[in-house]
Parts: sequence; C-alpha cells; structure tokens
Amino acid sequence: MNKKELIEEIAKKHHIILDENDPILAVVSANEIIFDDFLKKIDLLFTKHKTDLESYKFNIFNEIREYSKSNQEALKDILIQAQTNQNTIKPSQEKTEDTKEKKNTNINFWIIAIAGQIIFLLVGLIIGITI
Repeated sequence: MNKKELIEEIAKKHHIILDENDPILAVVSANEIIFDDFLKKIDLLFTKHKTDLESYKFNIFNEIREYSKSNQEALKDILIQAQTNQNTIKPSQEKTEDTKEKKNTNINFWIIAIAGQIIFLLVGLIIGITI
C-alpha cells in the first residue's frame, strides 16, 4: 500500500483530515524501517539455518555411507565364514547340519536385513524432521 492510499484509508476510517506532512506518518515510516530491518535479520537467520541443515544432512549421509560399507564388509565376512563352515562339514552330518545352517544363515540374514531397514528408516525420519 502506498502512502497516498494509506492516508486516504486512515482519513476515511477515522473521519479526520491528514496530509503528507502530518507527524503521525513518521510513526508509519518508523514502523516500515523497523520491519524492513527485521525482515533482513530473519532472512540472514534463515540462510544460516538452511546452511547448517545442509551441513548436518551431508554429515549424516556420510555416516550412513560409512556404516553401510562396514555392514557390507561384515556381511561378506559372515558369508565367507558360512561357506567355509559348509565346506568343512563331514559328509554324514552334512544333510542334517546343512539344513540347520541354512536356517541359521537365513535367520541371521533376516535379522541383519531388518536391523538395516530400521536404521535407514530412523535416519530418514531424523532427516525428514530436521528439514
């Protein structure tokens, strides 16, 4: 709203005569200056907060990437160990222990897979909440 429209609105609402040199308009100008300064400060804080969140998100992604790599290495070690154990089983016990080991391997795999999914879900929620 420009100055003339503001003067007309105030004059119409309060049934008074105002001109551009009326001292009451100094208050309006002061409010505009204060409000503009406030907007600048808010904009700076918003920019800083956004930068901080981007940095935080980048750090979380790096931690997730490192954690994922370590989990992949652990899973590879478990797989190698399971294959080694499978090759060392005696032939007579092989069938009974093979099914038990497959069940144990399947259970271990599902536990690790579910734990990984829960971790990724929680990290996603944390990122979603902070953004």
